[in-house]
Parts: sequence; C-alpha cells; structure tokens
Amino acid sequence: MKTDNVATSYFQTQKKLSPKQARWQDFLAEFDYTLEYKPGSDNHVADALSRKAELASITSQPQEDIMDLLREGLQHDPVAKSLIALAHEGKTKRFWVEDGLLYTKGRRLYVPKWGNIRRNLIKECHDTKWAGHPGQRRTKALLESAYYWPQIRDEVEAYVRTCLVCQQDKVEQRQPRGLLEPLPVAERPWDSITMDFIIGLPNPTDCTAEETARLFLKHVVKYWGLPKFIISDRDPRFTGKFWTELFKLMGSELHFSTSFHPQTDGQTERVNVFLELYLRHFVSANQRDWAKLLDITQFSYNLQRSEATNKSPFELATGQQPLTPHTLTIGYTGRSPAAFKFVKGWHEQADIARSYLDKAAKKMKKWADKKRRHTEYKVGDMVLVKLFPQQFKSLRPVHKGLVRRYEGPFPILGKVGNVSYKVELPPRLKIHPVFHVSYLKPYHEDKDDPSRGLSKRAPTAVVTSYDKEVEHIIADRIIRRRGVPPTTEYLVKWKGLLESEASWEPANALWQFQEQIEQFRAKDATRTSAA
Repeated sequence: MKTDNVATSYFQTQKKLSPKQARWQDFLAEFDYTLEYKPGSDNHVADALSRKAELASITSQPQEDIMDLLREGLQHDPVAKSLIALAHEGKTKRFWVEDGLLYTKGRRLYVPKWGNIRRNLIKECHDTKWAGHPGQRRTKALLESAYYWPQIRDEVEAYVRTCLVCQQDKVEQRQPRGLLEPLPVAERPWDSITMDFIIGLPNPTDCTAEETARLFLKHVVKYWGLPKFIISDRDPRFTGKFWTELFKLMGSELHFSTSFHPQTDGQTERVNVFLELYLRHFVSANQRDWAKLLDITQFSYNLQRSEATNKSPFELATGQQPLTPHTLTIGYTGRSPAAFKFVKGWHEQADIARSYLDKAAKKMKKWADKKRRHTEYKVGDMVLVKLFPQQFKSLRPVHKGLVRRYEGPFPILGKVGNVSYKVELPPRLKIHPVFHVSYLKPYHEDKDDPSRGLSKRAPTAVVTSYDKEVEHIIADRIIRRRGVPPTTEYLVKWKGLLESEASWEPANALWQFQEQIEQFRAKDATRTSAA
C-alpha cells in the first residue's frame, strides 16, 4: 500500500499509539500488508482519483455530465479556443490540454463562458448545504481549488452580494448606519419631558393608560404645568386612543420613538439605570419595599449635578439647592443671600443651562458620528428591515439565535424626520412601519436572475412546515374570536391520504403551497360568478 503521507508509512512500527490508533492497529493486524511512502509529485494515479472524488463532491450533477459540458463549452468560448491553440503550439506553460479538457496551474479545470456553467458552479459552492452560504472570500476559495476562469472574483462577489438568504441572515460587520440626531434643547424647564415604564419589579400594580394619565396630572402637571412635547416609546399605553386624544385636547405634542430603538428616548433609559442602581443599594432582601424608596430616590437624583448642564434638577427648577442634613450646620451670612441669589440669577442660570446642553449635544454628536456612517434612501428604494424575535409571539418558543436577522425586500415609502424611514410592510407583519436608518440595509438584486430574490423559506413569525404534499384545497373558513383579528383556514386534502383524513390548517402555515391556494381561489371565483 503506497501513500504520500510520511507519518502514515510508520504506522505499523511506531511505539506510542493513541487509544484510537491502537484499536485500528489491532483491527488491521488481521491483514497482510505493508505501507510504503511515495512522494505526491510521483503519485499521479492516486492524485487523479482524489481529484475525481473532489469534483464529484462539489457538483450535484454526475461527473460525466460536467466533463461533457466543459468539453462542449470549450468549443464555443473564443478565449478558450485561443488558449487551446497556444497550448498545442507550445507557446504557453500555464495551460495544457488533457483528454479534451483545458487545465491550468494547480491542475485546475478551465471553465468556459458558455451557458450557465460558471453560475451553476458558483451556486454549488455557495447555496448548497455542504457549502453553507459562505462569504465572498471563502466561496472563491472553494471554487479556485478545482476551477479557473478570468474574472472569477468579480462573478463570485456579485453572486454572493445578491444572495437573498445571506442578506436576510447575516449582520453587517461595519459601522452602524445613521448619524446621531440629538433631540432639540427645551426653551425652559418642563417644556419637553420623556416617559418610560420599568417592568418586572416585585408586586407590581397594573398601570393602565387612564391611571398613567392620572399620575401624570397629579405629579407633573399640578406642579409644573403642561409640557409642549412628550417623548416616549411605542408602549400600547402611550399609543392608545385615550392617551393620544387626551393630550391632543390639552395641546401637548406626542413624539414616539421608532420601533425597538431605545436610543431615541436615551435620557429616560439612563434615568432608569440610575433608579435601578439606587434601589439595588438600599432594597431589602425580599425586594418588596422598593416602592417606599421611590421618594427618597427622586430627591437624591434631583440633587445630582448633570455633566451636560453643570446644574442639578433642583437648581434648574427652583434656582437653588435644597437644604440637606450636611448643610443644616452651616450658618447664614447676611439677611437672605439665598433669596438674593435666587432673584438675581434665575434667568441667567436658565440661559447658561441651555448653552451647556447645546454644547453637550454637539460634543456628543461629534464623538458618536465617528463610529457611524451616513446613509440615505430615496422613495422606492428596496431595503431589508432588521426584525427582533421578541416582536412576534409565535417566535417565543424557538431559539432566538437561529431566527433570520432581516426580512424583505420592501420599498421605501418616505422619509420621517432626519434619520427614519417609512417602509411598505406586508399585512402579515403587524408592526409599526417606521424604522431608524440603522435597522435598514440596502437590498442587492440579481438583475441577471431576478428569481433569486424570491424566498423559498418560511416567512418571519411562521414556525410551521409540512413534510406532506397538498393535493388540493377543499374549502375555506374564517375563524372569529373576541379580541383577536379574524384568521382564515383551509380544509386540505393531503396526497396519499383519504379525503376523510383532510384537516383544517391556518392560511399562514400553508406558505409552501401558495399555488394550490391560488388554484382554489380561482375555482371559487369561477363558481361565484357562475352562480
């Protein structure tokens, strides 16, 4: 037995063996054989056999068919013809002809530009399960191990860039899209406020939209008046009819963040972090006394000076810091220095605070934009939308890491603000259609083969697939339940099963059988018109 691996040739005589090698040596001891080393440069026969197996493994077609296609294609490719002529004349050492095939360095086959041979080979080294949708560089490496043609890199890059599966599943390893857009600085205290909820605390009480409005009037409006702007996330309590209509009548503008983009309401998120940190310091072991600590937490937060304004909330709202236990021992000088300072500097402090906030916003934007990139879209541009599993109830049981990252492509309907866009979503995606630009990425269409833009996988939020084939649809019905949107179901006759074993299946679960559903609808429309 001859091998081009030196280590293998000593297998019978080596003294130290691993457990696996010992088992193999015990098994092979029953056979009469010897191992002999032969350099790979002299081992042409075995090398050809290995290349034959390699060729068969990277093509789904029979090897003979591929070879025949390559031979036939060489007769139709002008470049290949000229290379064959040069090889026959001995004017090139880079290419040579064997058995009607053109080879190049590394004994790689030259693939002619004829038909879909090149595209099918790229597809085989990218789309198949054994390839696993690798990136541009790795797809090119798989191809170049056995094949060669001019501009192979450009064709591989174009194919991989326009792969719908890769665009939906892979996250861009680049700077996030969209420059920072700071919120406008308020003219005076309490002109603009932000709101959010912290959930998951022990013994919570249900806070409805009506209760939220009552608490807002009690703790904010009663002391500081109505704000001009209220910024919040898209919590149903904030987007509901009661809340929106109430503040519409009061004259306050409601500004909502884009879907799953907490950076819009970043100020409130930071306050939430401070609140949770404070409660963590002083809450009891059972954590049930957190509500009793809220008042002192608020007092402590209002004492702290902001890095942006260099003033505390107390100073901005009342013009002075309140007395605290450590200041009670300090005596006063003069009749009322605090009152004099209060009268003299109130407006001055407000102007200084606004200038500090404006300076802080510019500084924040400058540093944030260094790690971001500017991106703009036009109406009609096709984009992929980044979705989150927690947006869909049906995806809660599945592993979040295996859910595709993007869905689409969808067209842009218009620009909302400076860094958000409205996207035309299908009815099955019951989510808000406005997204921050960082959650969008451009869709690359394969203009040579538009069918590659049609997904063959289950739509987002659908976790059902069938291993049976639908023979035809027998009937349909609409299911109506209180508080739930109506859904359509189809009575399905399965191939190989009796009609008595037909079953009702939800319409969105039959995504694999749209052709049979369309046929049923066409027949149903014909019967309706005839009646």
